[in-house]
Amino acid sequence: MTIGHRWKDFDPYLLITTLILMAFGVVAIWSARGLGPLVPGDLGVRQAVYGMVGLTMMLVIASFDYRFLATGAWVIYLAGLAPLFALMLPSVGTTIAGSERWIDFGPISMQPSEFAKLTTIIALAAFIASRGAAMAELGNFVVSMLIVGVPMAIVFLEPDLGSSLVFGAIWATMMLMTARTRTMYFGGLALMAAPAFVAAWRFVFLDYQKERLLVSYNPALDPMGEGFNIMQARISIGSGGWTGAGLAGGTQSQLELLTVRESDFIFAHASGMFGLIGMLALLATYLIMIWRCLSVIEVARDNFGQCLAAGICGAFFFQAMVNIGMNIGLMPVTGITLPFVSAGSSSVWTFLAAEGVLQSILMHRRRLAFQSG
Repeated sequence: MTIGHRWKDFDPYLLITTLILMAFGVVAIWSARGLGPLVPGDLGVRQAVYGMVGLTMMLVIASFDYRFLATGAWVIYLAGLAPLFALMLPSVGTTIAGSERWIDFGPISMQPSEFAKLTTIIALAAFIASRGAAMAELGNFVVSMLIVGVPMAIVFLEPDLGSSLVFGAIWATMMLMTARTRTMYFGGLALMAAPAFVAAWRFVFLDYQKERLLVSYNPALDPMGEGFNIMQARISIGSGGWTGAGLAGGTQSQLELLTVRESDFIFAHASGMFGLIGMLALLATYLIMIWRCLSVIEVARDNFGQCLAAGICGAFFFQAMVNIGMNIGLMPVTGITLPFVSAGSSSVWTFLAAEGVLQSILMHRRRLAFQSG
C-alpha cells in the first residue's frame, strides 16, 4: 500500500477536535495570565509553541506502523520508568507545591509521569496481546497489575495521587475492554476495594492528601486554606451565566482569587470567560473526541491495536472527567490536567503522541487486513 493511500485513513475529525481544544486552551491560558502582550515569554504563546511541536510529533508517529511498538515494548517501558526512578535521587527533581514531579531541562520542565502513562499503555498492550486467551489465568492477571503498579507506586510517592490514579484507570480500561480475563478476578478486587481503601487511609495516605479529599467535598472545613480555591472555582462557574464575562474572565480570576487557573482550575476560569454555552460546547468537543477514540478500538485489526486504543481512550476520558469533576465539586482535587487545554508541555505532548498512535492504527489497518488475508 502506498503512503498516499495510508493517509486516506487518517481521521480528520480527531485532528479537528484536537485543534479546537488546543486553541481553546491557548486562549484560556493567555486570559488566565492577564491578557498580556503576545511575546515569547507569555505562557499562552509558549503553549501554542508546545502544541505545534506536539502536532509535528503526532504526524511523525502516525506515519510509522504502530506494530513496531510491540517489538520494543519493554525497552519503551523501561525508558518510561527511568526518569521516574531518577526523581527519587537527590538533586534531580524540582519541587513545586510540595511534590517532586518535574525535571528541569533549561527553559522547559518535564513531568516524567505524563510520558510514563503512554509507555505503560504500550507495555501492557503488548503483554495482553502476546498472552491472548492465556489472560484468563490468574498469574497473567497479577502480572498485568504489576506492570501498571510499578509506575503507579512511584508516582504516588512523589507524591502525586491524581496521576497515580490515572494508571489505575488505564489498567481497568484495558483489562475490561480488551483482555480475556475472568470476571471473578474483578469481583475479588471489588470485594477488596473497601478494606483496601481503609488500610490506605490509615497507613498510606499522607495527611495533606487526607485533608484534600475531605475538603474537596466540604470546602468549609478549611475556608481560608485548601477549601478557598475550591469555593472560588464554584463561584467562577456559577457567575459565568449563559455567555460569560469575556476574555478577561470572571471576577474571581480578575481579582486573582482563583489560583492555578491556567492548569488545575482552567475549566472554572474558562467558565467565567465563556459561560454555560461555552462549557457545553467544550464538553461536546470532548465527547466527539472520545467517540473517535472508541471508533479506533472498533476498527483495529489486531488485539495489540485494540489494547493501545483502549488504554489511550481510558486515560483521556479519566483525566477529562476528573479535572472537570473537581472543578464543579463532584471529584476530589487531585491536580490532574485537562487534556489539550491545561498549561504544560508534558501533558500536551503525551496526548498528541498518543493521538499519533491512534492515527497509526487507523492508517495501517488495511495493510494488516491484506496481510492476514
